[in-house]
Amino acid sequence: MKKNSRVFYGVLWTLILLLSAFAVFLGVWWFGFSFPDFDSVAVREKRIPGLSSGLSPQGLCALPDGGPYAFAMSGYISGEPSRVYLIPDDPVASDIKEAERFVTFTEDGRDIDTHFGGVTCSESYMYIASGQKIIRISLDKILDANNGTAVEIDDSFETDLRSNAYCYIYDGMLYVGEFYRPGNYETDPSHHMEVEGKVNHALVYAYTMDEKCEGGVADTVPAKAVSVCDEVQGIAIDGEGIYLSCSYGLPASRLKIYDNVLNEATAETITISDVQVPLYQLADREADLTLPCMSEELCLKDGRLYILFESLSMQYRWVVHNRISTLVFIESPFSLKKA
Repeated sequence: MKKNSRVFYGVLWTLILLLSAFAVFLGVWWFGFSFPDFDSVAVREKRIPGLSSGLSPQGLCALPDGGPYAFAMSGYISGEPSRVYLIPDDPVASDIKEAERFVTFTEDGRDIDTHFGGVTCSESYMYIASGQKIIRISLDKILDANNGTAVEIDDSFETDLRSNAYCYIYDGMLYVGEFYRPGNYETDPSHHMEVEGKVNHALVYAYTMDEKCEGGVADTVPAKAVSVCDEVQGIAIDGEGIYLSCSYGLPASRLKIYDNVLNEATAETITISDVQVPLYQLADREADLTLPCMSEELCLKDGRLYILFESLSMQYRWVVHNRISTLVFIESPFSLKKA
C-alpha cells in the first residue's frame, strides 16, 4: 500500500510540476513579449473590418485619393466566398461597425472562394491574388455595388507561381510574389538561389502593366523577377526602399527594408517560360524591425507605411499575446534604415 501511495504522489507531483511549468510558459508568452522599437514608431489608426464575421485579413492597398474610402482589404472566411472590405477615409466612420462595407466576386457567374491573398489598385482597377490567378475588377463596379453583393470580375491572368500570395503596383509594374515555408509552402526548386551566403527560396514577378490588355498586363511573362527571403506576406515599394512583411504563425514578425535597386542594371537573369528575364536579388537587408506576430500585407499612402495584422481573427485571437485590431502605420519608413 505504501509503495502504491509513493507512486501516486510521485505522479501527482510530476503533474503539478509540469502544469506549473506550462503556466509559467503561458505567462511569459502572454505578458512577457514587448516590442519597444515597434511601439516607438508605430501608430494605430483605422479599425480592421470583418473580424467579428470570422474574416482572416490578408491583403491591403490604398485606394485612389478623392473618394470616400481610403483602403481596400482582402480576406477569406472558411466555407464562404472571399471578400474585399472598403475602409472609409473618415476616421470617425471607420470606427463604426455599421460602416463596414464589403463585396464578394464571381467569375462566369460562379462565386470565387479561393483563398484571397494580396490586393492592389491602379486608378481604374483592383487586382487580387487569387490562387494561381490575378483577378481584375473595375473600381467603379466595386464602389457602385451594394454592401454584401457579388461583383463579376472583368478578367484575369495566370502566373506560373504555385500560388500568388501578395501583389503591389509601383511605377507602372504589377509585382506578384509567392510565399515559401519548408514543408507546407514549397516553391519551385528553380526559385531557390544562394545570395551572399544565404538561400532565398521565393520570387516576386514584375509585370509591365497595360490596362487595355487582358488581365491588365502587356505580357504574362514578367519583365523582371526579384529573389526574396522566406515567409514574405507582403511587399511595398517606393523610390527609396523595398519593404517586406515576413511572418508565419505565433513567432514575431519582421519588417525588412532594402534599398530600391529595381531601376538599376543587373547582369543576373532567370529563365521563365523559355524567356531570359532580368533578376534582382535581395540579400542582406538594410534594416530589420521586429513586429508583433502575423503581419500581413503592406501599402504606402501619403509617405506612411501601413501594416495589416491577422492576429485578431477568430481562429487566433485567444492564443496571441499581442492582438492588433487596427491598421498600423509607420511615418517615413525608410528612415528606419538610417537609425
